[in-house]
Amino acid sequence: MDKIKGKRNKRKLSIINKTDKKKKKINISLILVALTLIITVLMYYDTISTKKTESEDFYSQMNSSFQNANSLYLNGNFKEAVDEYTNILTKISPNSLPFEYAVTQHNLGDAYIGLSGIQEKESNLKKGINSYEEALKIRTVEIYPIDYAMTQNNLGAAYNYLSGVREKEANDEKAIKAYEEALKIRTVEKYPFDYANTQNSLGNAYWNLALVREKESNDEKAINAYEEALKIRTVEKYPIDYAMTQNNLGIAYMDLALIREKGTNLEKAINAYGEALKIRTVEKYPIYYAVAQNNLGAAYHQLSAVQEKESNDEKAINAYGEALKIYTVEKYPIDYAMTQKNLGDAYADLSEVREKESNLEKAINAYGEALKIDTVEKYPIDYADTQNNLGNVYVDLALIREKGPNIEKAINAYGEALKIYTVEKNLIMSQNVKSNIERARSLKNIDIAS
Repeated sequence: MDKIKGKRNKRKLSIINKTDKKKKKINISLILVALTLIITVLMYYDTISTKKTESEDFYSQMNSSFQNANSLYLNGNFKEAVDEYTNILTKISPNSLPFEYAVTQHNLGDAYIGLSGIQEKESNLKKGINSYEEALKIRTVEIYPIDYAMTQNNLGAAYNYLSGVREKEANDEKAIKAYEEALKIRTVEKYPFDYANTQNSLGNAYWNLALVREKESNDEKAINAYEEALKIRTVEKYPIDYAMTQNNLGIAYMDLALIREKGTNLEKAINAYGEALKIRTVEKYPIYYAVAQNNLGAAYHQLSAVQEKESNDEKAINAYGEALKIYTVEKYPIDYAMTQKNLGDAYADLSEVREKESNLEKAINAYGEALKIDTVEKYPIDYADTQNNLGNVYVDLALIREKGPNIEKAINAYGEALKIYTVEKNLIMSQNVKSNIERARSLKNIDIAS
């Protein structure tokens, strides 16, 4: 009898270090997002005390307000910092104290960006962008080049965050433009550390843009930006930043592998994740260790489709297992479910080349673990995706043992997937799952007929 193979969906990677709490996926996963953006440390207003245009009491009061606002920001009290900076701006103007006005607007922008990670994301990001643009009316490239670059860098970060909420393409383009403006001043010769930070952020913006248009070209630009950052972010001088950029570089190479030179680019991704793991050890940086291991598992799993299937599936399984040492169901349920889903996919693929029954059982167990978190109520798309893959595994297991019961389990799993994959909401996936059901039923009918 010919093997009946259902269509299995692969979970995509997401960039790491995202500030929102939405469920992250491996896109080969943002999560990244993940993509880290730089918000510069707030400036202090030492120059105010030297001004002679107002009374000493006024400047003393302003200095106290500035220090209080900065302290609030640095302690994560973003709402209070916003209020304090806003209050300061009622007492100064771009005409009376232009330098101080620009610095206050810049710091207010930083506070709004911080607040956007807690509440009213879109609204606060827009307010942060407005504050940066106000600062740039004073902080011109000709008069204040260093401050201009700082504000442009943070403006780019704000647009990059906003692209995750609305108008992705347009806001990614604005982020790229702002980062490129910053790099006019932040050259590798004069400001190598800031150059590297901005190049890493620029790489994140190009990678995000690659998700919506000109994938190959923008992935290449992202890779180039990350490699520029790594000229400064060496493992010896900046090990933590080195690991971050190497992880981001690995994600970009995985994305490029979807278009061309799959094997070569996946090998480059694996190498980059390996470099990141030299620093991101389980003892020192357990969460980042888990992120890199999960990404490494995804890269090995994808590579198994083009070369050394058995060996690379084994490496994928090992990497996912390492990630699950940190991603426990109690502490990180969302990441636990994501990694269990990926682990199930790897075991299902490994079953094609060895120990079929045993590896299919392991796949079923992993999918079952994922479904403890990926419920139909909380995460309907992930629930449907996992149920569809679970159905495929039960069909394969039916070819080995207990045909009738396993076919019934497969059909039941497909039925669960169709609760979410309706014709109205997702026509393509609805058709795929229905096709899988027909294959399962045909297998059962063949057995009855014989």
